[in-house]
Amino acid sequence: MNTEKPMIQISNVSKSFGDFDAISQVSLDIPAGSFTTLLGPSGCGKTTLMRLIAGFYEPDAGHISIEGRNMNELPVYKRNTPLVFQEYALFPHMTVYENIAYGLKLQRPTRQEVKDKVDAMLSMFGLQGLQGRFPRELSGGQQQRVAFARALVMGQKVLLMDEPLSNLDAKMRVEVRDELRELQQRLGITAIFVTHDQDEALSISDRIAVFNKGRIGQVGTPWDIYFKPESKFVADFVGTANFIEGGVIAEEGQDLIVKCSSVVFRVHRSNYAFRIGDQVTVVIRPECIAISDKPVEGHNVWSGVIQRSSFLGRMIRYWINDAPLQWIVDDASPSMRGYLQGTVYLALDKHNIHLLPSEKETTTN
Repeated sequence: MNTEKPMIQISNVSKSFGDFDAISQVSLDIPAGSFTTLLGPSGCGKTTLMRLIAGFYEPDAGHISIEGRNMNELPVYKRNTPLVFQEYALFPHMTVYENIAYGLKLQRPTRQEVKDKVDAMLSMFGLQGLQGRFPRELSGGQQQRVAFARALVMGQKVLLMDEPLSNLDAKMRVEVRDELRELQQRLGITAIFVTHDQDEALSISDRIAVFNKGRIGQVGTPWDIYFKPESKFVADFVGTANFIEGGVIAEEGQDLIVKCSSVVFRVHRSNYAFRIGDQVTVVIRPECIAISDKPVEGHNVWSGVIQRSSFLGRMIRYWINDAPLQWIVDDASPSMRGYLQGTVYLALDKHNIHLLPSEKETTTN
């Protein structure tokens, strides 16, 4: 990924539909050669921004540039930003070959040049032997590959994708997702991907922009978005988390001592600016908590009673009562000991605790 300069620059862009503000003062740089995902719940503005980049909408304010060129008021066909939709949008009366070759007509190539480029796409997406079939004769995964091939056959540097995998079954979705990521890295294209699927965003992206109510809540690597969320919304939307309200009661060396009801946590200070007396929201991912049926010693240990559990194949998720607190804990090694019941003992590394300013305190102030 080339991080020296942005391929796409979005500067203070706003777009409204009547009284509804779809996005408001959004700014985002998309590095050349990166895979950037716009992630958020339905109606948060991510698809609106995608369509603004593609040229289907014009911004009410702000501007969008690609490779330093202002795109405002430039028509769709002059932007070189193919958009792949979740519906595939293949021409039903055209064969696979004809669908892929359709956009090449604008370049007026020779018949051999068309054949060479289409054959390259057929090979790239594993569609050899299917060029004579019509879309109705293809599986969902094959149709999606044709849609990607049609978008890339003209050699564009940018690829836009609006939930392109949502119509595929779970296994095929992962397969096509991995192929797409490998292809994007091999070709070095700049990809922008819209999804509401957190797992998909975490697995495929170089960078994620999390949207909430028409604004970007956080931009960062998948690691930072997951383990260092900047707000409770981001922490709650991306993955599962335990949220416990507490307060800083002491400072000891490089650690903060945080009291949450009956549990006292030692938290590595990291870059936190919290001081004694500050109210905080403690964020703990379920997989970061170690669970045992035997007592453990050390800092950040406590006990609780299992209320219920759910077997998820690769792990068992427990809901544990430590009145008045409730915990979600994931056991990533269920085959080693099977189900646990009754009283269990929990332990947590101080580096696996994330702190946020208490939203209650922020609201009060």
